[in-house]
Order: sequence, then structure tokens, then C-alpha cells
Amino acid sequence: MFWTLATIVTALLAGLFGWTQGGHSLALVFTLLGALSVFTIHDLRRHKHALASGTLIAGLIGGYYLSWPAAVLCAVLAFLVQLAVFEFTLKRSVLLPLALTGTILAWFAGWHYFNPMTGLIFGLIAFLMLVGIDDFYLQRKHSIRRNFPVLGWCRYGFELIGDELRQYWFMADTEEKPYDRETRRFMYRAGKGVNYNLGFGTSRDYRAVGSIHLLNEMFPVSEKKDRGNRLPPLVIGKKRRTPYHCAWPINISGMSWGALSAEAVAALSSGAKLANIHMLTGEGGLTPYHINGVTKRITVDQVFHYYKALIKYNLGLRRGARPLKPEAKVVGGGRIVLQIGPAKFGFRKSLKDCMRTIGINTGDFDMDDLRRVAEAYHLLGLDEEMLKSGALNDDLVGLDFDKVRKLAEDDQIVMFEIKLAQGAKPGQGGKLPKEKITPELAAFRDIPMGKDCFSPNAWDEFCDVPSMMSFVKAMQDLTGKPVGIKIVVGQDKHIEEIAEHMARTGEGPDFITIDGGEGGTGAAPVALADHMGEPILHSIPVVDNILRKHGVRNETVLIASGQIAKGSDVAVAIAMGADMVNIARGNLIGGLGCIMAKRCHTNHCPVGIATQDPRLRRGLDPEDKYVRTANYNMVLQRDLLIILKAIGVRTPWELTRNHISVVTAPLVSKKVSEIFPYPDGSDGRRDVVLGDLPQDDSEHLDRFGPKLIKLEG
Repeated sequence: MFWTLATIVTALLAGLFGWTQGGHSLALVFTLLGALSVFTIHDLRRHKHALASGTLIAGLIGGYYLSWPAAVLCAVLAFLVQLAVFEFTLKRSVLLPLALTGTILAWFAGWHYFNPMTGLIFGLIAFLMLVGIDDFYLQRKHSIRRNFPVLGWCRYGFELIGDELRQYWFMADTEEKPYDRETRRFMYRAGKGVNYNLGFGTSRDYRAVGSIHLLNEMFPVSEKKDRGNRLPPLVIGKKRRTPYHCAWPINISGMSWGALSAEAVAALSSGAKLANIHMLTGEGGLTPYHINGVTKRITVDQVFHYYKALIKYNLGLRRGARPLKPEAKVVGGGRIVLQIGPAKFGFRKSLKDCMRTIGINTGDFDMDDLRRVAEAYHLLGLDEEMLKSGALNDDLVGLDFDKVRKLAEDDQIVMFEIKLAQGAKPGQGGKLPKEKITPELAAFRDIPMGKDCFSPNAWDEFCDVPSMMSFVKAMQDLTGKPVGIKIVVGQDKHIEEIAEHMARTGEGPDFITIDGGEGGTGAAPVALADHMGEPILHSIPVVDNILRKHGVRNETVLIASGQIAKGSDVAVAIAMGADMVNIARGNLIGGLGCIMAKRCHTNHCPVGIATQDPRLRRGLDPEDKYVRTANYNMVLQRDLLIILKAIGVRTPWELTRNHISVVTAPLVSKKVSEIFPYPDGSDGRRDVVLGDLPQDDSEHLDRFGPKLIKLEG
């Protein structure tokens, strides 16, 4: 009401003033100017209307007092100046004011000293140069613009018309693989902490064969209950000296430094800390980037305030405490699960060092000496034929148990994972292309420069279930912390052996990570990536049922990994039989800004994630991306809590296959418990060990879960 009255009164007074100054025509102009001025003031913070009003005011004044060409020029200049003012006052950004000032000056110089066309050319060149300088040197939020100044803006322009182009020419939002456009849009918005809800219903074919549906409860769990926004931690390794209390069943999967840039690893680690979750190191080893995470830059404001305080200190005859010079702040990394693969990167001990440690003369040794080394370093996978192989002697490296023991004392290291296989390429070891190997990486991994780095596809420490179990037990005793294995489900006879061993001895891995065959990596043979290994939703019930059949399901924790991206994916995986999930590519997209360019294996990742090229790495700003990583994971936490309430349970570990159905034929759906029945009569019940429910924290939690951090841009 106030603004309506203010508009009417101002318009009438302005019109009256115009009539007294120049009659009816000026009265009309001043009436419009008065009304538009109030609109501008009212909508200043929603500056679309203010821009329009200010532009019309300038155009009217220019047209009345000068000419209509002058009116157009005044309107354009007013529009640009207002943009600059709003950009500075609302976002505290000097980019647009400076860019427009430089553009107008260049235009004026070209017009004044040459001709109008030259002025337009000068103005355009100046604007593009200033935008390019900001893209390349100043802004840090957008990797594409930082690595490809000016040209990077084209991507945002194409996004604006993407819906129209796809509607008539290209694929639908739900067609692209491995993550369709609709899923990626959710990830990006979740990372930014902005509205990620869906309008006008789902785009997915809800009745398509294979569609999975979560089955809601008629009377959901009230949001007012105590556990409305929290979960008790899941205890892993209940028999160990130092069990791990895992705060959330959603964590970051293993991605090595080498496959990823140092900036990407640091951002993931600090993002894990902010989201109160853990991350795996990948088989590339534990690095300072995992431990320390992101180091924040010293800002211009900090420097300004320091020198301001220093001047006051000196003018005050140095009374009081001298101001402290600002220092870069280390954010720190999250909790770490240390993954060790067959290559033992970061924990390699050469054959000669192994021999020296147990007192063997490296200049003169025989087969008995090699056998002694194998026994001392738990190389139970070596047989007589391999020991007699001359080639093996040069490739043989042992695990540095002293280093493992020392790292296990660090509270930041919460578990150890023994990698047998990964989803994208079961049966083949990891590969780091030579293009990604820098001197720093070569020194850390103890590998040569200029050659592709292939990890062994099998361990020297074990070759079957008994020897593997012996190695896992040795690691558990050595570290005192939970130790698990990472597998890809194929032929399930060895899973049966693992379950039998656990039932017979009471010993086994504290957790089993199941990587689906649809998992992703930087470099994988097409034959393996396309066809090798079972998908994750097929794999989970296989392992779950085998463990149940032998009565050992509650003795280990099942972790699922493989193309999990949304809260619904998490809930489905847990309902199928997993206890928690690990997510890799979802964090690259939602947290780090991956655009799915599929150049991970070329060292030419355009956003600086999967590359060691300094020119491309500089585009990824860890200070921005670690917050996005935290946001993405907190959105998944919130979504999981919402799903639990809708289904009518209080914790994820109450979910069973009875809570999900799958469309098996047109108009026919079955509960998944009918497709994968439980073999032990438990109906899916599991007795997980849970810690104490965390205290309510209104500062960081709201009714739906962890509060998000909203980011601009």
C-alpha cells in the first residue's frame, strides 16, 4: 500500500511540476519520470525492473531535450551504467564497472579521433580484453572460463538455449550416459546450494520396464521426532582396537592423486571434512593433499586491514600488541580411508631393502633368500615357479609394514582398504598414462618418467581366499583399525569361500566394498568397461545373500559403489543390502564441476580435475570447489533423511528389499524381495552396531538435515 501511494503521489507531483514548467507535453513526461523513479527505488534489489525504469527515464529525458537518436544513446548508456552500479553495490564486484568504463572510453576515443565505426570496434575489443583478463587472472569460481577466457562464456549461452535445441534436434534430458543431463543439473545445483527441486513432474518414464520405485508409508515418520535431522553413526570394525564410528552412510570413493590433480584431491578432502564424512585415497597413496586439504589464499581485504592496523600501531607509538601478519589458512582434510593396491604406491619397499632389513647380503642371494623375503613380507602369493622367474626379482616389492604401522597411529586415518579390483576394469590393475606423470608423481610413486604406469593386476601377498584372509588378519593386527577388501562381483564362488571362512574362524574383513561393473575411471579398456563385472544393483543382493546363508552377515559391513548420484540411488543401494555407499563421479560433477568431457585419460581435462597440466589445473579453485563438494554430499544426506521418513523408518539400516519394487513388464511390478528372496528367513533384518545419536545442533542443522552453504555463480 505504501509503495502504491508513493507512486501515485510522486507521479502527480512530478506531473504538476512539469505542467508548470512547460505545459501538457512536459507534464506527461514528468509524470512518467516520477512513477518510474519510485519503481526504481522499490525494486532496487530486484534490479530487473529498476534497470528498465532507469533506462526509460534516460531515454525520455534524452528524447525530450535532445533528439530521438540521442534518446537511444542515453538509454543504452543508462542501461550499462546501471548494470555496473548494481553489480558493484549488490555483489561488491568491480569487474562490470571497470569493463564498461574501459569500453566506453575506448568507444569514445575511436569515435572522437577516427569515426563512429572505429569507435564501435575499439569498444568491442576493449570489452572482450577486459572480460578475458577477469576470466583468466581474477575470477576463480568457473574453471571453464579460467582455462578458456571469453570462449568459455559460449557454454553458458548454449545452456540458456539448450532446452530449445534439445526439444527439436538433440537427445532428451534422460538419454545421455553415464549421467544424463537431468541428473547432472541436479548435481550442479546441489553443489551450489541453490534450489534443486523439480517442477512440473519427473521427465523419467515412470512405467518403463526396469524402473525402480521406493514404496512410501501411508503414515510417514513425523519431522518433529528426535531423529528428524540426524543419524547415529555406524560402527565399523567392532572387534578392532580402534573401531570407526562412521557419521554418515554416504562417503567419497577412492580417486588417486595422479588420476586427479592435486587441487581436486585437496578440494575433495576438505569437502569431506565440511560434510562430516570420509574419503578414500585411491591406490595412488596417501599424500599431503589428502591430509591437509585446501589452503586458503590471503585476501586483499586481509592485507588491507593488516597494513591499516600496522599504520595505526606505528602512529600510536607502538603501544599495544603489534598486528599479526595474515597467513594462508589450512582448512584441513577429512577422515581418510587409506586404500592400498597391488602396486603399494606410497608403501613400496624394494627387494633389496627387504633383504637388508632381514639381514640378507644383496650382492649374493639364492632361492632360499628369496623364500625368506617372501615369508617375512607376507608375500604368500608367490609360488616356486614365480620365485624362479628371473623377471620377478626386479618387479618384486614388499609392503612397508613400518610405514603402515606409523600411519595407523594418525587419528585422521580411520580404516584401510585392500583393493582387489575396480569396477571399470576388473582383472586389470590401474593405469596412469605417461602424459600425467610429473617428476613429483614419479618420485612419490617410485616410477619412471615417460612410460605408462601399470599397476599389477594381482597381489604378490596372496593368491586365494585363505592367503588373502591371512593378509587381512595381519593388517588388522598391525594397524588395530578396520581393514576391508574391495571387489567386483563376477563368479561368486570366492565370495562363498570368504563367507565359509568367516563362519568357520570368526575372522574376516571388517568391511567389503562392492564396486559395480558400471564404475568409472580415467583409463580403462573398452572390452572391460563395457562388459566385465556385474552391475552394482545385481551385485549387492548376491553378496548380501551369501553372507546371510552362512550366518555372517552381521560380522561385516557392505559398502556399495558404482554410478550412485542421488539420494534415491543411496536409498535403493542400502535397501538392496548395502550398509553404506561410496561415490566418486558424483563428487567430480556436483563438487568439482566436471562437465563429462570424457578426456580423463588424455591429460586434457578442460576443468582441471583429471589432469596434471598446470595450465588446466589453475582453472580449478579448491577454495570454491571444497564447499561445493560438501554441499553436494549434504544434499544427499538431506535427501536420504527425507526418503527414510517417507518410507516410515528411522535409520537407513531398517530398509529392506520389501521397500522397493521394480517394473518387470508393462503394468507389472514386483517387490525386489520376490526377485532376490532372503535365504535366512530374516526378511532383510540386520543387526548393525550403532553409536550414540549426535546432539542436536541448530546452528548447522535444520528440520531436513545439514544446512547448505549457498554459493553465487
